[in-house]
Amino acid sequence: MCFIPEMIIVYSYNHRIVYFYAMSLTFYKELAALNRAKSITSLLPEKARLRVAKKLYDYQSASIHGIDMVVPLQNDGLVCFINTKDLIGWKIFFTGEYERGTNRVLEQYVKEGDIVIEAGANLGSETVLLSKMVGKGRVYGFEPNPYTFDRLKTNVAINELTNVEVFDIAMGEKNGSISFNIYPKNFCNAGMSSKYMETPLTRKITVQQQTLDSFVKAHNISKVDFLKMDIQGAEMDLLKGAGETMAKYKPKVFLEALEVYNDVKAMYEELKKYGYTVHNISDEGTTPMNTLADVKEGNWLALYNK
Repeated sequence: MCFIPEMIIVYSYNHRIVYFYAMSLTFYKELAALNRAKSITSLLPEKARLRVAKKLYDYQSASIHGIDMVVPLQNDGLVCFINTKDLIGWKIFFTGEYERGTNRVLEQYVKEGDIVIEAGANLGSETVLLSKMVGKGRVYGFEPNPYTFDRLKTNVAINELTNVEVFDIAMGEKNGSISFNIYPKNFCNAGMSSKYMETPLTRKITVQQQTLDSFVKAHNISKVDFLKMDIQGAEMDLLKGAGETMAKYKPKVFLEALEVYNDVKAMYEELKKYGYTVHNISDEGTTPMNTLADVKEGNWLALYNK
């Protein structure tokens, strides 16, 4: 989905056209660098691939503008609309997936027929995978960042997903309007937009927030099998607004727990309160955290103690 003009006409006195000409040359130069990086890294061992890719095409560089395109995901038949300056899009371009560890957890614990809540769906790279995993089930995705939400909708549309519904709202502890901090479109990781993290690069917008309990009731959802959260510090808020859902349906919970955003020990105790065993997910495997002394930040999987 890259736009490449068939002909460029330049008039030295027309500054708008000269500017367009310059931008077109920038586009061709960046596209050539991207293709060269792809060709070289595809020959490398997996562990070295991203390290070399960043040297050849550094998505964080101010000289990189990013290119919109549709690329295949590793799963057969699925594609993703990305921008190569965005961290997620950059990784998908070079590897076919964003986070392998997350995808392996989803493959293991999300089943055919499941109802999945995905809070913080971002551009939808995992939403489309969840759609395939649940089959006749359903995926409800939430993304309050307007720019990212547009890309999420696009990825649902181009994959023709009929079992996915997406909403441009935040999930939290109460219903109503909240302030939300978003990064500019050309930021290298727009998914870091957050309810809590305000930086010199962010600007505030107003978005609607809803509790999971009220959403489940309003949409007559009969069960929740899996809850995925990657919402940059609002994970505890979501849990506070999901008491009835957690108690009634006891979904598997997959979340990112980072000290920079949350008191992870308090979040651990919140999950234990609902009768869950909390596991830390790392490259070494899945390790249960049985006491507060075992608690580590990172990706967590919480499973109800039957």
